[in-house]
Amino acid sequence: MRHVMGLLLGVTMVVSLAPRTAAAAGKIVVSDAEWGTYGSEKELNTALKKQGKTTFKGDGSWNLNMMVFLGSAAGADKINIVYYDLSKKPPEQVNFNEIGVKPDQKIVQINGINLSKDMGFVKGHRYDVRATRIIGGKEKVYAKTSITLK
Repeated sequence: MRHVMGLLLGVTMVVSLAPRTAAAAGKIVVSDAEWGTYGSEKELNTALKKQGKTTFKGDGSWNLNMMVFLGSAAGADKINIVYYDLSKKPPEQVNFNEIGVKPDQKIVQINGINLSKDMGFVKGHRYDVRATRIIGGKEKVYAKTSITLK
């Protein structure tokens, strides 16, 4: 009986800590499907695993949706989602989106981001996507990931 209770407790802890682990690491999960509303961390974890991708197909235009797990609360009412072209040496900033947040918010859901060649994005290039703020003239990165546009 003790073994079963310990096993159940361990499984519960793994499931319940998954989004917090993502938050501690400062991670962005990108999808081509919109994020929904989730009634539990288990539902959120399932959606993250099912929808998360790193490669996106498009014909000069790409529609993205992001679930951003900030490594720490931004402490401000805005963050920037900044895109860097990794094919350039050093990586070159292509574009950014300003996103409204609450100062203590750690998870940010963003649906309906459109990237296009008109904005400077190039099919076949890989991009660093960062959730940032400029503090004292320097970019502070709260979360990041890399994507490829095909």
